[in-house]
Amino acid sequence: MTVPEAWWSGHAGYAARILSRLAETPGRTAVHWRGRAVSAGALADAVGRTARALREHGVGAGEMLGVLVAPNGPDTLSVRYAAHLLGATVCYLRSANAATTAAELSTGDQLDMALRISAKLVADAENEERATLLSERSGGRIAVIRTAGPAAGDPGRAAAWSPDAPAVVSLTSGSTGKPKGIQLSGRAWESRFTSTGASLTEGAGAKLLVATPLSHTAGPVADAVLAAGGTLVLHDEVRPAEVLRAVAAHGITRMFVATPHLYELLDAYRREEPDLGSLQRLIYGGSPASPAKIAEAIEAFGPILVQGYGTNESGPISCLTPADHGDPAALSTVGRPFPDVKVRVCRPGSQEELPVGELGEVCVHSTHLMDGYWQDPERTAQALREGWYRTGDLGVLDAAGRLRLLDRIADVIKANGIKIYPTSVERAILAIPGVAQAAVYGVRDENRNEHVHAAIVAREGARVGADLVRARVTTALSALHAPEEVRLLDAMPLNHTGKPDKPQLRRTAPAGTSEGR
Repeated sequence: MTVPEAWWSGHAGYAARILSRLAETPGRTAVHWRGRAVSAGALADAVGRTARALREHGVGAGEMLGVLVAPNGPDTLSVRYAAHLLGATVCYLRSANAATTAAELSTGDQLDMALRISAKLVADAENEERATLLSERSGGRIAVIRTAGPAAGDPGRAAAWSPDAPAVVSLTSGSTGKPKGIQLSGRAWESRFTSTGASLTEGAGAKLLVATPLSHTAGPVADAVLAAGGTLVLHDEVRPAEVLRAVAAHGITRMFVATPHLYELLDAYRREEPDLGSLQRLIYGGSPASPAKIAEAIEAFGPILVQGYGTNESGPISCLTPADHGDPAALSTVGRPFPDVKVRVCRPGSQEELPVGELGEVCVHSTHLMDGYWQDPERTAQALREGWYRTGDLGVLDAAGRLRLLDRIADVIKANGIKIYPTSVERAILAIPGVAQAAVYGVRDENRNEHVHAAIVAREGARVGADLVRARVTTALSALHAPEEVRLLDAMPLNHTGKPDKPQLRRTAPAGTSEGR
């Protein structure tokens, strides 16, 4: 008997490889989500049904499709796979935040992006009402395609994979508050997928827990696990106690979180002490971590930590391995570049490469890089120079080839005649027992003079005062580094990358002397 050729045969891209792997063992569980197990066969069928629905609405090669689905549900994956198998580009419209699914874009921002990218919008049942509202406000210019398609039907033949064509437009917050689009080619998406695969999967036994949005950094990581025959456990949000309990319940081997989430997990672990015996890698990233907090996490979780450094624009840049975490000299760095990534430190504002040990702007060259900012050639020209991406991060390469980040160029504080790097002050504060999170930022007064401010979140039950914070910073660095204002917060506001939202903290900074002084 002749086995019928799969409809995705001939595509040759990552989505076809994932479907082939799903089809090998259709009865196994591929995804856990909201208490429901989705088999490999059911996920493959969902891709086929979605591809048929998209094709019936004329979606094909060269088109861009707006996507409005549950941020960490199976549809986030199946819609992208279906669109790419038809040669279309996807743009996730729900959020511009890579660290949390809770930060949904406003209706106005979603409508603006939907009208700019496409006349077609695919939505699941959870987001159908919002999608219908966008269609109505567009005057009917936006057609809504529903993911809940027919149970059967021929999806047609997959289009040939074009690595150089746009594959994903990922939204991120812009300096004006309006989302901007980061355009990734098929080659860049697959490169990120391949780069994460070797370090984050171990074949069919991989079980990855993801609680940050699949529409952003976690997407290629999830793809790599499915392509290896592994299983995804998807959580809508990082709720530390629930996440840690899920490790034991599902036998999780890999977990991916933002750096502030690592601190929250550490506190939750101390309270509950769940069984984490199955966990082999706890991957975190998004912002530099405090060496003191890393040391605490190693003591609690064991030698399983992996720190990744990268950006939405660049993809993976460098990695601090579990072995690196055992080297005190490495803990203040973000590790060595991945083998397929070139890093150089340049004089800010130029392409002049600086010697080892000198501080400058971190520039990156790899196949992971974005094509540019979507429909923004001016911003693209500023960020991409001769194939190199200028990260805006200040860093130093050491003699061992490790990269140490000092700060964002835009975040450096000039106070009392000296340059103050907030990350250095934050590390000093995070070394104080009882401090769970810290953010240091500059605030200008009416005369445009800049002052050092700090916001901290204390660990549950701990008492941390402003005088203690200033004293510890003075001892660790100098009196000029000590924050003039220390705010005690119940929760730290986070931006789209999972880092403390310093613009928001500046906007809400108290004027004049306060109890925090």
